[in-house]
Amino acid sequence: MGIEKLELVNLVGQMNELDQCLGKCCESGCFHIQPAFSSASAANGLTLLNEKNGYAPLVKTFERIAVDLGIELKETDYSNYPPASPEEFTQRAEEINKSFEAANQKKNDALQKVAQINETLTQIHHLKGMNSSFEDIFSCKYVASRVGRLPTVNLAKLDYYDENFFFVPFETQDLYCWGMYFCPDQDKALVDDLFHSMFFERVHLPDFVKGDADEAIKTLSADMTLQQQKADEAQAEINRISIRVKDEVLAAYSKLQYLYGTFELRKKVGYLSGKFYIKGFVPVKDKKRFNDLISTLETVSAAYMPPDADSNCTPPTILKNSWLTRPFGMMVEMYGLPNYGGFNPTSFVAITYTLLFGVMFGDLGQGFLVMLLGLIVGKKINKSAGGMMVRCGLSSMIFGTLYGSVFGFEDLLDPMYEQLGISFLPLKVFSKTNFILLTAVAVGVVLIVMSMLINIYIGFKEKDYEKAIFGCNGIAGLIFYSSIAAGLVGTIMFNVKIMSAPFVIFLIVIPLICIFCRVPFSLAVKYKKFRLSADEEEKMTVGGFIVENFFEMFEFVLSYISNTMSFLRVGGFVLSHAGMMLVVMTLMEGASAAAQPIILIIGNAFVMAMEGMIVAIQIIRLEFYEIFSRFNESDGVPFEPVKVQFNAQTE
Repeated sequence: MGIEKLELVNLVGQMNELDQCLGKCCESGCFHIQPAFSSASAANGLTLLNEKNGYAPLVKTFERIAVDLGIELKETDYSNYPPASPEEFTQRAEEINKSFEAANQKKNDALQKVAQINETLTQIHHLKGMNSSFEDIFSCKYVASRVGRLPTVNLAKLDYYDENFFFVPFETQDLYCWGMYFCPDQDKALVDDLFHSMFFERVHLPDFVKGDADEAIKTLSADMTLQQQKADEAQAEINRISIRVKDEVLAAYSKLQYLYGTFELRKKVGYLSGKFYIKGFVPVKDKKRFNDLISTLETVSAAYMPPDADSNCTPPTILKNSWLTRPFGMMVEMYGLPNYGGFNPTSFVAITYTLLFGVMFGDLGQGFLVMLLGLIVGKKINKSAGGMMVRCGLSSMIFGTLYGSVFGFEDLLDPMYEQLGISFLPLKVFSKTNFILLTAVAVGVVLIVMSMLINIYIGFKEKDYEKAIFGCNGIAGLIFYSSIAAGLVGTIMFNVKIMSAPFVIFLIVIPLICIFCRVPFSLAVKYKKFRLSADEEEKMTVGGFIVENFFEMFEFVLSYISNTMSFLRVGGFVLSHAGMMLVVMTLMEGASAAAQPIILIIGNAFVMAMEGMIVAIQIIRLEFYEIFSRFNESDGVPFEPVKVQFNAQTE
């Protein structure tokens, strides 16, 4: 398990094959493109292509056509669809639009009239008390009239005014009174201002309203039905057209998405003297397949180089994992990928996470259900999450067997161990409390030491001597931490006084001095003498050096203690799980025979849901803060194969 090996690829070809070359890169599924531009390239005249994407408006055009025709956009095969240039797509869009333009306009006009009539009917329904014809009222030469609604609270206030008007109410509701007011035509400005001050909301009735209120409602209802029929007929015509052009619209849209996506990739392509330049990374395992695709292009040549050949390009990272550890890769990616050539911690995470989950959530029956649930999640929802659950469920079953716990029944496996003659199993949690807590701390010490060893390995690999030798997680930190742990265990648990003066001096004091002076010591090892840059020499003083490193070393020592004590939670959750199941068993024993199965099922489901989630989160915390932080540098770039995604947007 490690990191996939890559090669840097330079593609050069004539501009007439640029689109085909980008298409081949997308088709390969293994090409991580890089910008072909750098300051050195600019000095040589190489520039990035910065062309306007002519396919962008066409994508929007066909999206609108699909909406108008009620076609659901989805990716479809376009291999037999001939148009390729923006001009050809524009012509096809105009022809498709023309085929349904008349029907669509007819539909929109009819629906607009339906909406207008419906709004008018709503207003006229409030005027049913009016028996006079609207034409007669509005055609009066010397009398002005207004239709609308007045707040009910202001209705009584009309009596306080002596202006020359009168108000005729037709319908009174809780908040508004619908009606009309009349006044002499020469006084309408004054009366209008009065009613406006009383929050009168005028309603303008269209000219097509004829007759009194009842006649108008009848006429308008019939007209609205007619217009709706016209709209339905137009929609039926559109549906027929939609069926006829659906395949073409989907093929055109899918091809446009592809052409648009490949054209966007031109922004990372260099141009010089009529040739294009593309740069990127390809996994070594896919080199032959990629080269076979590119070799089909006449003018394009590919040059393969080591991944660090170009200092302007940072090689991306692909985690190389086996089927057993692959699901845990998402945890490493969540924390941050290591850089190319770094250390892949997935196997370490997979082993530690699985073991810790089994220890903290040990139950044979519940672990079996977690495993089954993981199989379902892996098939239906998320393959990686399901794979993690399967492995954690198996671990829970193994440790549940050691604890003798099956759905909370702690004595169910006792006869089996008696038959096998194993006297120290099953491990009864409540009778081994101290052993479990001390074992949890011991597990923490082992994992921290292993993390330090990984950090030392990475440091030597990168020739970072401060990290490998003198750092708090290097050799000095490992000797200091291991010596303190061994000294405490020997003195407290076995009453062996191993912390003698030489022990303290050589295994505790000297490592602390190395950690304190890690910067000058590492420089001395690297350059065979102590040297600093001019800026560093100017900034560094003896007092500042002592104060800064004292507090940093104090922080390191505190982190050793806190990180180790954090693993007490492993033992705590072992006891917590057993305690919660004891509560379920107690409730079940106190219930009736009919209720006992229900309590058992609900209790187990509750414990699995709540504690299973908490345990999973707590282990992630242990992995990230107590283990990962000691060696992992998450500055890697994810490997992202260039591709064109189908992304329909019809809103």
